[in-house]
Amino acid sequence: GRTILLKNFNVLRYNDETKKQDSFPVAVYVNLDTGDDMKVFNTKLQTVVREQLTAEGHPLPSEVTIAYNFETNSIDFKVISAKKSGFTFNEADVYSNENFKAIAWLDNDDCFKKIFKFSDSKMSIDDLRGMLPSTFTVEGSAGLLTRLSIGGIWSRENIVIKSSISEFAEESILCLSNYMYSPPKHYSITNFVSKFNIRLVEPSSMKDVVLPKDGKDGLIIEMILIAY
Repeated sequence: GRTILLKNFNVLRYNDETKKQDSFPVAVYVNLDTGDDMKVFNTKLQTVVREQLTAEGHPLPSEVTIAYNFETNSIDFKVISAKKSGFTFNEADVYSNENFKAIAWLDNDDCFKKIFKFSDSKMSIDDLRGMLPSTFTVEGSAGLLTRLSIGGIWSRENIVIKSSISEFAEESILCLSNYMYSPPKHYSITNFVSKFNIRLVEPSSMKDVVLPKDGKDGLIIEMILIAY
């Protein structure tokens, strides 16, 4: 499996009694087993978030949303509260593990270090947007993020494996990933074929998929050429 970890960030919530904002550490820590999809990811993540927001004075779980968004293929962090609330990031050397970087297509934690600078300074939200990758969407003001969206997430959805040998849509589909009993495909090739392509396609959007760079996914293709 894969453990997905993002840490060193907080939820801030205004305290009416002290007239200050209380800070509550939160972390994304999800252990995905083999075969777990993003629905399981969300279920496990919601359990982890709720467990961290149970102490007295903490924001209500209904005020804080951290989840994978199927429509936008992103992990969304949102704070919706009647009190002045939002996310901040601490100053740290490490924010995420290699698995989080792999699913979010990040080479390092520099983006989170830049968000810390926003949290710790008078930087405008527009200045922060200009410093972050195009896959990041942020909203907020006065050092508080009310929304952080990290797009382009590797969703672990089953993949359609297609070939360029056949021009017909149905015949070009070889099989689904993670499916052991796909029937063999037979192609009659009457022209000289020196090469062909294999594509990985997401079933819901039919967009091409690129595997994460962590080396934990592989594609095995067996071919038999019969000449007669």
